[in-house]
Amino acid sequence: MLEKSLVVGEFHIDTSQNSLIHGSRKVYLGPLRTSLLHFLCKNVNTVVTREDLAQHVWGRLVTDHTINQHISQLRKSVGTLSLHGLNISTIPKRGYIARMEGLTVSENTVSPMAQGEIITNAITNMKVLIVEGSAEGRIQLIDQLEALNVSYVEGVATTLEAERSIALQDFDLIIVDALLPECSGIELIKSIRTGQTSASADISILNSHHDVQRELLGLNSLLDVQGLLLKPFESNRLKQMLMVASKSNVVLKPQAAYELVPTNVVATAELKVAVNS
Repeated sequence: MLEKSLVVGEFHIDTSQNSLIHGSRKVYLGPLRTSLLHFLCKNVNTVVTREDLAQHVWGRLVTDHTINQHISQLRKSVGTLSLHGLNISTIPKRGYIARMEGLTVSENTVSPMAQGEIITNAITNMKVLIVEGSAEGRIQLIDQLEALNVSYVEGVATTLEAERSIALQDFDLIIVDALLPECSGIELIKSIRTGQTSASADISILNSHHDVQRELLGLNSLLDVQGLLLKPFESNRLKQMLMVASKSNVVLKPQAAYELVPTNVVATAELKVAVNS
């Protein structure tokens, strides 16, 4: 169920666009930091513990380091709007508090029909980068995404081209070919999650492959990939995965956890299959 948007004083936490809005100005927070600010402001002027945040924002146990990191990033985002009336403070040994004096807080109720419209809008507002080695597959994905009216689609054949595109454009989703030579597609995902590219480390990612492999599903889990697209691509499956990606909160692990993920296990598994055949 989608969280309700929240109006706090003079600003609006828009959960449909994962953004913070103040007058005509808007800053994109991403799904996780939107949920974090939403929970803090829903309990405005009240101290919330790290345990509260872990339960209601992450839905599981997370480290203090992870929470501190996202609080710090959230403060920077709020600061870009120069919202001096809103202050997110750390209360030593207790937790955090969103402080704002003389405010009103209200939730925007969203009907089931409106929720469907929000999901559709989330897809049409997406900017998608396709990293697909096959020209045929790349064209097919571009055509299907354009048919779904996504706002921007770009397709490249190599990870080097992908890194250049990421440096020039802010994408909401990256679709990566797991079959790129020398495991470079998996290496790209690893680089994104460890903050070695210009993309946000918590960006939504989908992997593509011609088969459902246990090794690939394991990699997807370890690298926090939101889903698997099977080749040849089907438009209904693509739409379903876009909906999943648009609603997903990517909860980043410590950087070392991603650095330890082996990227050659899919190639090794395919080699074993080829030998046994």
